[in-house]
Amino acid sequence: MNSQIAIYMDSTDFLQMNLQAKDVIDRVEEEYGVSSYGSIKYSKNELYRIGYVYRFFSFTYELSTLQVYKLVKPKELRELFLPYHTMDPSQAIERILEAKGLFQNEEKELQRQFEIYKKIRFII
Repeated sequence: MNSQIAIYMDSTDFLQMNLQAKDVIDRVEEEYGVSSYGSIKYSKNELYRIGYVYRFFSFTYELSTLQVYKLVKPKELRELFLPYHTMDPSQAIERILEAKGLFQNEEKELQRQFEIYKKIRFII
């Protein structure tokens, strides 16, 4: 979460590039080196989905990767992988936040979603 690629992806500049999952992994390995550290090993599907949810969460809620990481840890996302992996990422995030009792102000949430809609509409 402290890698240069994570910081880069927090800016909207990365939206103009065609970064593949392999490119991201290569950049992290360049920065930190290949590691077999840790006792918990994630499958490729779990890593992809967890990364996708983090990016989606970060982009739509306008939070940095580190802020999202502090709200929801990878272990928690891994435990929710099977029940939530077929959901739309926004639905999964809403359920996670609801379970934690976060972001419950309905009016602010609707305004936030409308602002995202306007951004997306004018990007395309």
